[in-house]
Amino acid sequence: MSANFRDRDGKEKPILMGCYGIGLPRLMAAIVEVHHDEKGIIWPKEVAPFQIHLISLPKISPDRVEKIAEKLYRDFKKRNLEVLYDDRKDKSAGEKFADCDLIGIPIRLIVSEKTLAKNCLEIKKRDERKTKLLKIANLSKSLTYVCGIK
Repeated sequence: MSANFRDRDGKEKPILMGCYGIGLPRLMAAIVEVHHDEKGIIWPKEVAPFQIHLISLPKISPDRVEKIAEKLYRDFKKRNLEVLYDDRKDKSAGEKFADCDLIGIPIRLIVSEKTLAKNCLEIKKRDERKTKLLKIANLSKSLTYVCGIK
């Protein structure tokens, strides 16, 4: 910084300073160093910036998919759940999934025409490879059971 001070004798000397505390950036870096894979971050649910990553995949009948995804988003917010809602229309499903893995939110919920045809949502935990289908009617109970989200 080229910051100097004058000592008692009037001599100019550089200011020396250091910060050795455990701040938020260091904590985040330590967590990411331990909790990641080749795709990106895997946030532990206790420190994740969001609890749920909700992804809308409208294709043939976008109005229905978007309407249900937006309703879910509002319902989650009313329950004080922290949700990142990916409703980007200019991105493919693959791009959305890759971004989701990179960000590392613990729970990914997919609303698509394929899942809605079965009255379900697709759920995937970030730290697991397999996806599951959850009945929309039992979503609240299922999230509590599967994810520990109340």
